[in-house]
Parts: sequence; C-alpha cells; structure tokens
Amino acid sequence: MPGGLDTLRAAVPGLRGFSWEPQRTAAQGDLVFTHSLVHGWGPGPVVIVDIFRLKNGRIVEHWDVVQDLTLPESTASGHPMV
Repeated sequence: MPGGLDTLRAAVPGLRGFSWEPQRTAAQGDLVFTHSLVHGWGPGPVVIVDIFRLKNGRIVEHWDVVQDLTLPESTASGHPMV
C-alpha cells in the first residue's frame, strides 16, 4: 500500500470482518512495535508486526511483516505465533 494516513483510512472500512487484536507493544528510543492478530486483512487470520519510527510524537516511518497464522500444533516448536 502507498504510505500515508489517508490510504489507511480508505482501506480499512472496505475490509470485511476486520478486527485488530494487539498482543504486545514495545518501544526503544524512537521505535515502537506492535505484535498483533488480525482478522479480515486476508482470507484467514494473519499475524502482523508493525514497526513505527516516531519524530516529535508523530509516525514518520512504518514497516510491517504479515504472515498467515499457524496454529501451535503446526509449528516446529509447538509455541503459538502470538
């Protein structure tokens, strides 16, 4: 997706069954990350890690990693993804 708040505001209302369940949030210096379970972004649940760089209290950069949810019994470790 192109960057910018307007892009996000335009995309989210069109998502069917969208829900965002943040599981963890952490910050270090000017970076903040969230580790979330999201429904409605893809055909099935996905796990998303969002990384934000802040400057003067505003988001100036954003990166993310999106992966289909894998149940614990299907992971090599047996641990959940979120």
